[in-house]
Amino acid sequence: LAACRDGSLPGRPDAAALATLVNRVLAAPGTDWSTPAATRLAAETARLTAARDTLLGGARLDSAVAPAILDGNGVDQFVLLKGSAARPGELSPRRFLEAIDGPRQPLWPAGSSGRMQLADRVLDPGNPLTARVLVNRVWHHLFGRGLVPTTDNFGKLGEAAADPGAAALLDALAVRFRDEGFGVKRLIREIVTSSTWRMSSVRDPRAVAVDPLNTLLHHYPLRRLEGEAIRDKILAVSGRLDRTVGGPGVEVHLADFHEGRGKPGSGPLDGKGRRSIYTTIRRNFLPALPLAFDMPVPFQAMGRRNVTNVPAQALTLMNDPFVLEQAAVWARATLADGSAAPEARIDGMYRRAFARPPSADELAATLEFLAAQARQHGVDFAAQPRHEAAWADLAHALFNAKEFIFVP
Repeated sequence: LAACRDGSLPGRPDAAALATLVNRVLAAPGTDWSTPAATRLAAETARLTAARDTLLGGARLDSAVAPAILDGNGVDQFVLLKGSAARPGELSPRRFLEAIDGPRQPLWPAGSSGRMQLADRVLDPGNPLTARVLVNRVWHHLFGRGLVPTTDNFGKLGEAAADPGAAALLDALAVRFRDEGFGVKRLIREIVTSSTWRMSSVRDPRAVAVDPLNTLLHHYPLRRLEGEAIRDKILAVSGRLDRTVGGPGVEVHLADFHEGRGKPGSGPLDGKGRRSIYTTIRRNFLPALPLAFDMPVPFQAMGRRNVTNVPAQALTLMNDPFVLEQAAVWARATLADGSAAPEARIDGMYRRAFARPPSADELAATLEFLAAQARQHGVDFAAQPRHEAAWADLAHALFNAKEFIFVP
C-alpha cells in the first residue's frame, strides 16, 4: 500500500504480489489511491476482476443449485423520505450493501431480482465475514463464548478477539471451513474431538492466577443449558422424549397468563414428548419454561443470549406443571422394576440426571430424604419402599439441582 502511494510500485509485479495488493484494495474501498501507481493498479484490478468473472462464469459447480421458486423481475425501490410510502425520494438501484462493500461495486443486472447475486456475494471466497461469523457462532454454541465475544457484531463497535492466538485460530478454522464446503457437522466434529473441548471444568489455581477470566480456556467453562435444552433434558431423563426427526409442530400448552388476540388452541402439557425445536412458536404465546431461562423473543435475532439468574427460574422448576408431571413420569419408570433395591434405583436416577453415580454421602442423604417424604405422605418408607409419591418428590428435587441445568 505504501508503494502505491509513493509511486514506487514496479511496472509489472509478480502475480502473487499483485493478488495481495488487489485483495487489500478491495478490502479498503475508502482509501485514497490518487497516485500514478494507483492508476496502474486500478487498471490491473479491473483486468483481473474481469478475468476472474470469466473464469467463475465457466466453472462447474461442485454441487447442483437447489431448486427453488422462479426468479421474478427485479424492481428498484425509491428511498422513502421519513419512511413514508407517499414521499418517494431518490431511486436506489439494487446492489450489495454499499456500507459493507463500498461504492465501487457494479450494480446487479437489470431484469433479475438480485437473489442469486446476493447469494453469490455472501458465499464469495473473498468475503471475509461469512465463514468467520459461522465458525465463531459454532464455537460460541459449544463453549458459551465465541473467539470473538460479540457474535452479532464483527464491525468497529464489536469486541476484538481477546488474544492474538484466538484471532489466528478463528482465521484457520474459517479458511478450512470455507475450503471444505461449509460443512457444519465436519466443523463441530473437529472442535469436539480437540483437547480443548475435552478439558475438565476443574480449575487449576496456577492458571486462574494468570488468567482469572479463563480467556485462554485453561479449563472448560461452566455454563448453563439454554431454556429449550433444559426442557428437552427433563423429557429425556424422565423417558418421555420422542426422538422422531421431522413431522408437524406441536402447539404450546397455554397457561392462565396466555391471553391475547389470535389465541390458538392449547397443546398437550408435555408437547407430545417432542423436542423443543418442534414447538410451534407464536410471538404472543411463548412456552413458559424456556422463556424463564432467557429464550429470546422470536422476532429478534440474538446470537449471544442473555444468561440471568433470577428467582423466577427457581420458582418455575419448583412449580411448573410440566416439571411436576415429568417428575411423576420418571418415578413410575424408576419403580417399573419391582426387584430393584432403593439404593440401585437411586444410583440409576443419579446416572440419568448427572451422568455419574452418587457419592456415599449423597446416597445416605437421599435415603433419608425418601423416608422423610414418605412420612409426609403418611407412609412408612421401610414398609413401602416403592411409594410413588416419595420417588416423584426425589425426581422433582433432582430436576431442581444446579448440576442438572449446568454443563460441568
